[in-house]
Amino acid sequence: MSKVLDTFKNMFLDLFSMGKGFVYGFVMVGLFIIACGAIIYGSISLMNLIF
Repeated sequence: MSKVLDTFKNMFLDLFSMGKGFVYGFVMVGLFIIACGAIIYGSISLMNLIF
């Protein structure tokens, strides 16, 4: 019985870590898109001010 409980506990912990990694991946991709957009917007704004 203890082996079965250990197996379920390990499965739950694995699923929990997979979910955390999934959310972390989405956050990192979102931050990357926002940063790239800010850089592009800033460079276009500087071009308009200079030229």
